[in-house]
This record gives sequence, structure tokens and C-alpha cells, in this order.
Amino acid sequence: MTDRKYGKTTADLGFMSVTPMPSRAELEKFYAETYFQTSAAMTYAPTYSPEELDQKRLRARLVLHAITATGRVTALNDARLLEVGCGEGFILQAATEAGCMTTGVDYSEHAIRSFHPDLLPNLRLGDAATVLDNLRDSGETFDVCVLQNVVEHVIDPFDLLAKVRAVMAKDGILLVNVPNDYSPMQTRLQELGWINREYWFSPPDHLHYFNVDNIGGVADRAGFQVVDMFGDFPIELFLFHPGSNYVQDSGKGADAHRARIILDLLLAERGLDAYHDFCRAMSRCGIGRNLCAVMAFK
Repeated sequence: MTDRKYGKTTADLGFMSVTPMPSRAELEKFYAETYFQTSAAMTYAPTYSPEELDQKRLRARLVLHAITATGRVTALNDARLLEVGCGEGFILQAATEAGCMTTGVDYSEHAIRSFHPDLLPNLRLGDAATVLDNLRDSGETFDVCVLQNVVEHVIDPFDLLAKVRAVMAKDGILLVNVPNDYSPMQTRLQELGWINREYWFSPPDHLHYFNVDNIGGVADRAGFQVVDMFGDFPIELFLFHPGSNYVQDSGKGADAHRARIILDLLLAERGLDAYHDFCRAMSRCGIGRNLCAVMAFK
């Protein structure tokens, strides 16, 4: 399937999708063989530097800060939190430490076993759609749901959002984190000729491409309203200088990544309120390599 030639099509809501769309069987085979945790193909680093670990914990704390900032979930203690695509478990760990009752969903336990093995009892293994249906059928509901880099991978993002909605408390909060693709920054880089390819277009891994301008329409169609939005550090800033353009010269990638980590931690030294405001401003300007849309029922 990775040899297939993919094109692009734009939905009426403004986001890009690949065409042709793979079948569910093809996608499951792709993930089973090439994407999830095996000794041959790892999607997470086996180790991180102390600064990288600090930055991952910072972003997890920001997620919890954004939840309480909505005023809808005022106390995390005893709140029920579900994370679909929990990966290494940094958000689950931060939520557990804050007193939440946490449940994680992922295809593999490899990453969470490597970084947060104490959370393994909280993990539900399997396809997200199937696990969500099982949670719905058992009557479980959650005050907070987190989709961390998930909706861009699924064939039908609205079906997934409907399944998440079915297990949410009526006054609950949903956080959807996606790459900020076909963004103003990427467009300007193409116009200037400073990138020679759409490096973010990566089928069949990513099937849909969202950004700060179209995620609101996605939320609306799924029965949600966006109540907050924030970005993460815009590492693509480094592409505007030939000395740090890691797309033109992949050897510059490690230094750009390290600079991003150091700057992100520096920006957070004034506290989570200030850091949250900075991340909100990035989304308002259309930048940030990823964006997080915080949603509530309409």
C-alpha cells in the first residue's frame, strides 16, 4: 500500500484528504506491520534527553491547565479522563497525578510500558473505534476526552468523533490535537521556494490535513464548539533561514529540534498562564506545528 500513488482532495470544510482512501483492512495491515511498536519500526524514541522529558511533561500540564481554564471541569480530582492514542502516557501520567481516574486507548502497550509502566492497568488495547464502542456499550462516560494525533489517521474522522461524543458527559470537554498542515507558514515557505516538497503530506500515515482555519468547521459538523485553541512551538520558523533549514538539509534537524525544546521550556518559565496565552496567540496567527482545539457540546 505504501507504493500506491496518492492524490489530494479538498473537503467542503476546507481540509485536505488523500485520494484514493485506503480500505480499513489495508490501513490495519499498514499499522500492524510498519507503524506500531516493534524492534524493526518504532514510532517513539527509546529514550529522551532530560530536556525532552521536561518538555513532554510541560505539554501534558498545559493540556490539564487548558481543561480547567474552560471553567467546565473546575476540579480534576476524581474527574474521569479518557485519552485515545495515549502513546507514551505523558498526559495520562499528569492527569493521574492530578487525581483523575484515567483510561488510555492505544494499539500497542510498548510505548507506555517503556515510559509509564505503572499505567498499564489503565490501558485498553485495540482499534480506537472498537474500544470506544465497547466503552459506550458498558455505559462508561468521561468528563474529559483527549484525541492526541488520532483524527488525521482515521478513514472517517466524523465517525470517530461521534464515537467519542457517545462516551462523553454532557458537560464534558474534548481536546483534539492535530498537525497544523497547509498552514500560512507552510504556504509562505512554498511561495519563497525555501522548501522543495510538501514534507507534511504523508499518506497512508496521515489521511486528513487540518489547520487552525478549518478545525472549527470540523468541530461544528461533529456537534461541538471550539472554546479554546492553542498551538505548540513553531519549529518551522527554522525553515526561513538557510542555516537552519532542516527540510533542505536533514542534518540540521537535530539542532532545530533541540533549539525548539530549549525555547519552549524558556517560554514556560513565567508560568502556565503566560505560556497558555503564548500558545493561544500562535494559533490565532495560524502558526504552531501542531494545534489543540478544546471543544464542548454545542
